[in-house]
Amino acid sequence: MNFIIPYFTFTQIHLGSVTIQVWGLMVSLGFLFALFLSLRKIEKQNVRNLSRENIWDIMIIALVGMVVGGRALYVISNFGEFKNLVEIFYLQNGGLSLIGGVVISAIAICAYAKNKKIDIWKLADILIQGAVVALLFARIGCFLIYDHIGKITNLPWGRLYIDETVRHPVVLYHIISCIIILLIIHYFKSKRLKKGALFLTGVFCYIIFRFLLDFLRCSDLAICDSRYLSLTHTQWILMAVASFVIYLLLRRTELFSQKRKIKL
Repeated sequence: MNFIIPYFTFTQIHLGSVTIQVWGLMVSLGFLFALFLSLRKIEKQNVRNLSRENIWDIMIIALVGMVVGGRALYVISNFGEFKNLVEIFYLQNGGLSLIGGVVISAIAICAYAKNKKIDIWKLADILIQGAVVALLFARIGCFLIYDHIGKITNLPWGRLYIDETVRHPVVLYHIISCIIILLIIHYFKSKRLKKGALFLTGVFCYIIFRFLLDFLRCSDLAICDSRYLSLTHTQWILMAVASFVIYLLLRRTELFSQKRKIKL
């Protein structure tokens, strides 16, 4: 039996003279849920210099960083799409890179935490679950607007594209990966891990899923991601980030602890 998802796009909601972008709505809902989860966590954990007001500040910083960083990397990677420099600022036309947004947001949040003397690793552990939930909502938005088109597939499942080809439902794979990451985080948060290890575990899982799923993205259409030596620009960035995350994760889990002296 084949499970083929028919072609459809749901990009806008019209409320009289007001037009709401569906993807932006889902991202906003994701940020609200992330905010709610983070506020609940700081009530249960006593982190020095971290208050509810700080969480609000951090969410605003993350939102601005996602827009600025996401747009910047998208423009750099797809500069040929723009007829003039003014079009770079036409955010209503779409075009954001998740990785670019995450990197800029992370840098900005770290700078804020350092300025406020907040323990960055404890903060990261508090934020990671909400961050994955926000990502899950964003991916649902991607599914609704039919973003991230997959390669043509002969598997018994797929999603019909406008050209009547059946393609990998890449966004559904991303949604499933987010759910798996949330389950992993839920499992490890009850373990006695060093601070920061929970965050790094979640990030590492995302890197693995995202790197592998990029191989299933389309390469036969004009709107597909550009590739360099058969890898997308996101995969190249992920490889660089992964090596650093692995190093930090091993340090956090004490696998790089000093060798014990053997007594004879």
